[in-house]
Amino acid sequence: MEEKDLQGYKCPNCGAPLIYKGDVQKMVCEYCDSTFEMSEFSEDTRHKDAPTDWSTVDNGTIESEGMSEYICESCGAALITQETTGATECPYCGNPIVVSSTFSGMNLPDAVLPFKVDKKSATDALKNFYKGKKLLPNGFVDSNHIDNISGLYVPFWLFDCKANGSGFYNATIEKDKGDQKEIKEYKVMRSASMRFENVPADGSKEMKDEYMDSIEPFDFKELTDYNPAYLSGYVANKYDENQDAVKDRVDSRMRDTVRSELRSTVNGYTSVSEQSCNVDFEDAVIRYCMLPVWMLSTRYKGEVYSFAMNGQTGKVTGDLPIDNGKKVGMFVTTSIISFVIMAILYAIGMALLGIELSMITVAVAIFVALLIGGLVTGAEVHKMTAHKGTSAAAYLVKDSFKLTGKNDRLVKTRYVKKNNGSN
Repeated sequence: MEEKDLQGYKCPNCGAPLIYKGDVQKMVCEYCDSTFEMSEFSEDTRHKDAPTDWSTVDNGTIESEGMSEYICESCGAALITQETTGATECPYCGNPIVVSSTFSGMNLPDAVLPFKVDKKSATDALKNFYKGKKLLPNGFVDSNHIDNISGLYVPFWLFDCKANGSGFYNATIEKDKGDQKEIKEYKVMRSASMRFENVPADGSKEMKDEYMDSIEPFDFKELTDYNPAYLSGYVANKYDENQDAVKDRVDSRMRDTVRSELRSTVNGYTSVSEQSCNVDFEDAVIRYCMLPVWMLSTRYKGEVYSFAMNGQTGKVTGDLPIDNGKKVGMFVTTSIISFVIMAILYAIGMALLGIELSMITVAVAIFVALLIGGLVTGAEVHKMTAHKGTSAAAYLVKDSFKLTGKNDRLVKTRYVKKNNGSN
């Protein structure tokens, strides 16, 4: 790799490396405290004649496939990195470097969403994330090296499109008619169009999809044209999953949202069941952008646990270890407390209403207590893991929903006797 492929930003006042600081939205020198506006580093690298391939060194003993070598222009160290790395830091001198050739040609991002959460705020938010997790093992937080949290620009694909959907339902309206119940059966159809903007999907194989989905949403109004200066001081990778590789996941999220929006228009019925829903997309636009994420991986009892934070909003997610002893204890304690409360209420009922105790009543009380214990414990377990996104509702353009078709057709009326349920 030639030296011109490496972009290190130097302080004009003291010559020290400059890094982008999200909390002040400027390039900052940590040595002389000078600050510089981003407009001073707005050179458009899309028009540079940087080579698209990185040269590699093959000495016959190291397999170099997927790796690239570059020279730190600050200290001269020869370094090896993954070929998808677009920004990094020299481990010898700490000089932040943007590898411009990684994003040359077709790989250049269309836009970047700058960091707003600084490292201190990120570590504080991560500590708060641990709080209130009742099933977290004692000592887990103390074993974490939270200061090792890293700022990373993750490659994302953003999808814009218009969606057209048609839903078909069976519905009923039930009314009491003396000693009978009247049931009217309907065939219902709804069709509508709506528009989605900036439905995100990460383009990195190394990133867990559920992590990236869980830290949504990002505020895409703050997207700015790609400027490599924003990457200075952070790690950044180019995508290794193209738009076709992530398209099915995005389609699934938008289809679920279209189904939900259509179903919400079927009102006034006693019961509604969906029979089918057809969705198609048009006017698709896909952009390649870099989004800010703070990442931390830590090891606990031989297992690796990772955490991700939205570098713009501070929202945190991750998979936490569960103390099975605490889990069982929560279930047992919650069940016992629930049973005692029901027993007290039952005793009051006996005193006021003369209700008699029976084995069936006791059995029902035990079942309900165990059910409550399971629900409370399950809810706490749910807090300990990241979850994949199943909806794109957050990216539905406001007021874009238009109902294009509506049909409610009565197909049958029948009567059911209330006493025996016969027709």
